[in-house]
Amino acid sequence: MTQETSSFADLGILPSILNAITAAGYEEPSPIQIQSIPLILAGHDMIGQAQTGTGKTAAFALPILTRIDPARREPQVLVLAPTRELALQVATAFETFSAQMPGVKVVAIYGGAPMGPQLKAIRQGAQVIVATPGRLVDHLSRNGGLLSTIKYLVLDEADEMLKLGFMDDLEIIFNAMPDERQTVLFSATLPASIRGIAE
Repeated sequence: MTQETSSFADLGILPSILNAITAAGYEEPSPIQIQSIPLILAGHDMIGQAQTGTGKTAAFALPILTRIDPARREPQVLVLAPTRELALQVATAFETFSAQMPGVKVVAIYGGAPMGPQLKAIRQGAQVIVATPGRLVDHLSRNGGLLSTIKYLVLDEADEMLKLGFMDDLEIIFNAMPDERQTVLFSATLPASIRGIAE
């Protein structure tokens, strides 16, 4: 990228999201954000190699929130995370960034918590689902159409998901989603297996 981008405003993020990230203390975009945000906003599939702590959650959350339709009360975004800790962290980030977007709801779906409140949040029209693969497959076994309206898929820490043996769950999840969707994958390392998933 040759041009100097020094502010989130230059990247084409919605004003309501800019206000929320300013309120949350974000000042200028990190390198991964400068590279990822325009690509995701333009609707491209993308693989990003990023270590934890480089601001990758904002790199996908900000452009995806800019693109969703808050008026549509159905799941539009699915973020898959390998652990409940990361799922909660990502869900919290989406809530922070969408704080000034009325009507946008986020639900974290992970094991070790009751399914009832998770189901209720989905039924009440959460547009953003942040999930661990195992628990999401449990939900799909009860509601096969759960992901039929997803337009944006993010695989966060994809290498960790493979290490934890989630490949079979990922297959089930991918098959439950529309083929026409934007897919973004972030991974600290990019082994051949990750490239395979990306294909």
